[in-house]
Amino acid sequence: MALAWQAFSEGRLVEAGKHCADLVKMQPAHAHAWHLRGLVALAQGKAKQALDYLKKVVNAPDLLPSVNQATGRAQLALGQYEDAIASFQQALSFQADDAFTHHLLALALLAQGEAVSARQYFRRATLLAPELGPAHYELGVLALGSGDIKQAVSSFTSAAQHLPHSPQVANNLALAHQAAGDVLLSEQWFRRALDIDAKYAEAWFNLAGLLQAKGDKAAAEDAYSQALNLNPALKDAHTPDHRS
Repeated sequence: MALAWQAFSEGRLVEAGKHCADLVKMQPAHAHAWHLRGLVALAQGKAKQALDYLKKVVNAPDLLPSVNQATGRAQLALGQYEDAIASFQQALSFQADDAFTHHLLALALLAQGEAVSARQYFRRATLLAPELGPAHYELGVLALGSGDIKQAVSSFTSAAQHLPHSPQVANNLALAHQAAGDVLLSEQWFRRALDIDAKYAEAWFNLAGLLQAKGDKAAAEDAYSQALNLNPALKDAHTPDHRS
């Protein structure tokens, strides 16, 4: 198990999975091996396989929080939102202060269309772990969508502090500043998004709109051309684009 965990922690997923497979061949009821095997499958994007492995974890009370969280993650990936919510809630019954589980539960609630409840859990996640950038980001998306521009700027600013290499965060922070009427900061953050990812078509498109509004037609046309070259579908877009 030590070798398997080391391989997993270093991103050598195939090797970690092989170690676990060897263990369960020798000890079919090896709960920790099935648990890690499930985590490996989940990391490989094999959600159905992960569920199969995690169901084999029995008689291991110490693994219950992780097994329930991992099960919920697999269910979330498969679109089984109600089951995912139940799994995350079960995980929280064991570890009520786990910020990431609060974040995952919020994502599942959001997928179910329960934005109000999702917002509450995202907020709990940020209170428990202020460094959890993805939760700040989702709060920003919710705030921007509801027209709470001040909160959107605040949440995206926090997200940018903890996710400095995310073009999506920079793009959305730019949109929030634009909605707040701060053209200078908006342009800076659109360009920051493009510094991170020069092929980010949506940021080029949004920058083009901002430059057009500023009256800089030549620069706007150049940015618009960049956007369409990267994503021709944006030709039919009429509003600023953000990705959540």
